Parts: sequence; structure tokens; C-alpha cells
Amino acid sequence: MNIEYLILAIIILIFTGIKAKKSFYDVKKFIGILLIGMTLSLSVLVFPINEGKNMVSKAVFSIIYAAQTIILAEDVSLADTININGIVEILYLGIIYILYLAMPLLTASFLLSLIDDFTTKIKLYFASRGKVIIFSEINEKSLILAEKLKAKNTIFIFANCSNEVKDKFHKDIKTLKVITVPESVENINLKNIKSKDITYYMITEQSDDDLEQTLQIIEKYKHRPLNIYVITNSDIARTILDSTDKGNIRVEIVNEMERTVYKVLTDMPLYMNAINNEISVLIVGAGKVGREFLKAITWCGQIIGYKLKITVIDKRANFIKEKLDKHYPELLEKYEYNFIEADINSKKMTEELDKIDNINYIIIALNEELNIKEAIFLRKYFICRDKKEFKNKPIINVWVENYLKNKQVNVLKNEKNNEYDFNAFGSVKQIYYDDSIINSKLEKMTQNVHLSYNPNDIELKNFYEKEYNIRSSRATALHIQYKLYSVLKEEYTGNLEKDLEKFEELLKDKEIVKKLAKNEHDRWLAYMRSDGYSKASLEQVNNYIKNTNSYKHHLAKMHPALVEYEQLDEIGEKLGVDLKAADEEIIKGIPEIIKKSL
Repeated sequence: MNIEYLILAIIILIFTGIKAKKSFYDVKKFIGILLIGMTLSLSVLVFPINEGKNMVSKAVFSIIYAAQTIILAEDVSLADTININGIVEILYLGIIYILYLAMPLLTASFLLSLIDDFTTKIKLYFASRGKVIIFSEINEKSLILAEKLKAKNTIFIFANCSNEVKDKFHKDIKTLKVITVPESVENINLKNIKSKDITYYMITEQSDDDLEQTLQIIEKYKHRPLNIYVITNSDIARTILDSTDKGNIRVEIVNEMERTVYKVLTDMPLYMNAINNEISVLIVGAGKVGREFLKAITWCGQIIGYKLKITVIDKRANFIKEKLDKHYPELLEKYEYNFIEADINSKKMTEELDKIDNINYIIIALNEELNIKEAIFLRKYFICRDKKEFKNKPIINVWVENYLKNKQVNVLKNEKNNEYDFNAFGSVKQIYYDDSIINSKLEKMTQNVHLSYNPNDIELKNFYEKEYNIRSSRATALHIQYKLYSVLKEEYTGNLEKDLEKFEELLKDKEIVKKLAKNEHDRWLAYMRSDGYSKASLEQVNNYIKNTNSYKHHLAKMHPALVEYEQLDEIGEKLGVDLKAADEEIIKGIPEIIKKSL
């Protein structure tokens, strides 16, 4: 037996293994490399034992023999001609038999992968009977959302699923019975999907990819009625998509941070534990989350009969203040803020807190470990500060992203029957499953607010045309519960359905309607300022109206109605517009908005 053939065959197998390893998660390429390498290796091994008359015929016969072995078209009797006289022959024969067994198995695996591809196409074709939901990527968020959206006749398609990804999430894929495709989401051919109810969720780890892929989908299918949710916290995405011709496609940006903030302000309203009709909010940490709360609290805290003040503690508080001044030019000058530059671990922080009375609402938005630590400290601090009764317990909302920690923080106790009473928010599962910031009650109410303003927009075309329309209506919808609280007072229960009858009775009083209309304008003022808008003088309006055909200038973020309620009549008369009408109409429309949203 020629040992050099054995060595050559082993070298080929080692080289094949190295090359195949690089393509491990590409099934077809992986199997292809292995089959080629094994065929060459088996050809080398059978070369010295076949009965060819010359070197050329022996080589050809060896390759044909090895190739036929792939599909079991060749018998194994050739191996019986090897005489076993030692360890080399045993190893030689052993490798041949391993290749005999392995090569047909690899062929079967390759055929199964082809069948799997074919089955996927069949599934896509028959998806016409139900709702089709396409995710741009399979990850923690998209799987949680799929679990939440799971329903009869709903088919999930996850794009960009390499074999590596499928291997990582194989249990979830099997449980949800999803269809996985290797191509990128914008390359999925909708011609193979006959369903009339298709929704995309652009929810990749890289939000830049979401925007680019969304634009490509819009370009390809703008004449087909589709729904696209773009999960991103980017203001740039909002600007670009607002200026894109979307055709028949409904595109909605889902800003996780903003919607999470709105959920907190809905579930834990600012007026809880308010002292002497004063809402005093403490924000610890003015990063992205803290700043989002600051803006939302400013307009959400516009409540009849209440004074609002916000204290911000951050080690870069002065820089944050300057940044806010740049992007929101009228915000800081119109509302009461107190920026304290201090490290949370410094004595200066507690010294500054000692000067502030009646804090009833706290947001802690540092990092996860610090958030929990600081929440515990502030609970202790305020209880100890109440030297008479030790009962001072402001609402403490603490940002905790880890779901298990989040759940535990909500039930945290120091000892039996002595709970910390924290409201933990911000975990992925909480956002997409427990609370569901998509298709939530607030979103239903948001659409009904828009229809109250625009009753002819039944198909919500104008609603989805600009993200501004959605966000503005959402803020109005969120504040409805605050309006009910402000006029129902002690009779307020927090249950919209129960409070509705009493509220409708109050609306018969024209003075209450006017009071609520003024409150709605105050809220809108704060909302617009928190979005970066400034007041446009009549002279400025006259200059730009020639180009915009509107007294509003959304590009420059200028609006002439950013004045006190009492000045609206004067401004409106000069513009030829009733600027108070919309406020009064939305107040009168609240009962219908609530009824349609229940």
C-alpha cells in the first residue's frame, strides 16, 4: 500500500475542513465544499487499487467512482481488494468507509436544504389567506413583538436570516412557526405574497439600515397598500420620511424612547401625590431619556389649577441647558426649570435637594446599576426628611432595562410589608410585550383625536402623511386623562369609561368648555415649544406665506399662534383664521374620542 496516497488524501481532507469551516452557516456552500474535497480525497485513495490500464484511465475511473459514491450509485467491493497487513491499511480502509457513509449523507442534507427553500416558497404563496408580518431582522425585540402579535391566520416572515442566525434562534423559530428567508427585507419579492394585509416592522440593531431599507421598499411598492413601522429614535428619519412620497403605503415611526415616556406619564400621571396644587418634578440624569421626560413633562404638566416646576440634576447640567436652549429656543424662558450641576454621589446634591419643597414626582435616568442605587437612596432621603410622620413618598420612576431586574424592582421590599414602591420602566419585553407601545390604547385614541380634527380623513391618509400629525394627535390624546382629572377633581377615578358620564355633564357648562379650551391651548403651546417651535410675528408670516401658502412654517418651526390664549382672537383676526375654534372643538369632541377608543 502506497502511504503517499493516504497522506495526500488526509491533506486534502484537512484543507477541505478549513475551507468549509469558513462557510459553516451557509449550508449549500458548506456542503458543496465538503463534497468536492471528499470526492478528491476518495479519488486519491481508490487510484492505486482500481484496474485501469494506464494512468489517465485510472485517474478518470477514480474520479467517476468517487462521484458516483455521492449518490450511492457505486458498490463498495473495490475496498475489499485491500489486504490488511498493518495499521496503515486499517487507517486507509477506515477513511474510505467513512467517506462512503458521509458523502451520501451530505448529499441528502443538500437535497433537504433545497426542499426547505421550496417549502418556504410554497408557504409564502399560500400566505394570501391571512395577515403577513415581515420583520427586517430576527432579534430580541422582533421576537418579543412577534409573540405579542401572534394570532390565527397570521404569518411571520423574518428577513436576513443566515443559518448562523437560525441556529441561534432555532427554539423561537420553531415555537412561533415563522418563515425565515436569507435575503434582506427590501429584497423580499412581494409578487410571491398574495395577501392584501402586509405589515413591515423595521426593527434591526442598526437603525440606519431600517431607514435605508424602508426607502427602498417605498420606492418598489408605493402603489401597493402596505403598513410599515420604523423602529427608530432618530429625528433625521422623521424628517426624511416626512418628505418622501409614500404613495399608498402607511409609514409610522416608532420612537421607543418617546413612547416609553408617554406610557409612564399615562400609567403614573404627574398629579399623583401633588402637594398644595404644585407639581414638582425631579429628573436625575439628563441624558436622552431624561431630556425626553423633561420635554414631555413640560406640556403634560399643564393642568388647570396647578403650578409646574422641574428640577434637573446632572453633572453636565449647564451643558444640557445650553443644548436645550439651542434646539428649543422658547422652552427654557417660558417655563420654570432649575438646573443643578452636581454629581449624584456628592454632598452638593443633597444640599440642593434640601432647598426644594414639595417634590412629588421623580425620574431616575442614569445607568441601570446607578438608577436602582439612587432610587433606594432617594426613597430613604425623602422618608427621613419627613421628620414628623416619615410618610413622604414621592412617585419614583426608575429606568431599568433588564426585564427580570425590572420586575423585581417593582416589588422591591426592605422588610415585610415595607415596599419601596418604585415604578420601573424601560425593559425591551416590557415595551414590546407587557405594555405594547405599538397598537396600544393610546394609539387608538391618537387616531380618533386626528379624526376629530379631520372627520373626512376616514382612511387616515393625511394622518400618516406627516409624522407631525401623528405626534401632535398623540400628545393631545395622552393629555385627555389630565383634563378629566382637572375638572372632576375628587370625583375622578382614573377609569375613562366611568369618568365619561360625569365629564359629559360638565361640558354642558360653557365656562368649563372655555376653561378646558384654554388649558388645551396652554398644553399645545408647551408641546410646540418642546418640539423646537418659536413664535412667528405677523410681519414674518406675511413674508413667508407667499412661499408656503400657510401661516405655519414647519420647516423653520415658526407659528404665529404661539401666544397666550387671550391674544389668539387678535392674531386670528389679522390672519383671517379662528385660532380658538380647534381648541374648543377638541374639548367638545373628547367624549366621542373616548367612546370610539374603548
